[in-house]
Amino acid sequence: MSIKIRLETPADIDAIYAVEAAAFGGAAHADLINRLREDGALLLSQVAELHDAIIGHAAYSLVTVTEGDCVRRFPALGPIGVEPRHQGIGIGSALVRAGLQAMRDRGYELLFLVGSPRYYPRFGFQPAQPLGFTSDYVEPGGSHEHSMVALLQAGMPGDIRGHVRFHPAFADV
Repeated sequence: MSIKIRLETPADIDAIYAVEAAAFGGAAHADLINRLREDGALLLSQVAELHDAIIGHAAYSLVTVTEGDCVRRFPALGPIGVEPRHQGIGIGSALVRAGLQAMRDRGYELLFLVGSPRYYPRFGFQPAQPLGFTSDYVEPGGSHEHSMVALLQAGMPGDIRGHVRFHPAFADV
């Protein structure tokens, strides 16, 4: 099986929409990607191809990390989806690994996501709250393990702490 990970092209938009809608069982995540694209907020959009068909997709946008007057921007992964009949064979893993490398290559120190605490630790993601990051996706006193961060550079997060805010379009999902 030869999976190819590449950047999206304009010709891929309908296939990406179909993959994300199928992966999440509805249009909300697919609509989110379109809104991020329309707002110029997609930092990176990668597709996974198998036999020239798009079967997976990963989107990256920037989040703000705010502590007092200090505002920093870092990438976040999501949504990421794989066509249901191709799940469980490593396509999502290939997309995550490619995205991690792309963010390292661009010089980013941290990569955030909201996702499964059972799936993402294998790629170096860990709960963000113990490292000093809060989020609108974590209720005070509630479960926080799904709000995660990967440390992409040695010595991170250093003195970086704060509240993580995703693009406003995420509130609609």
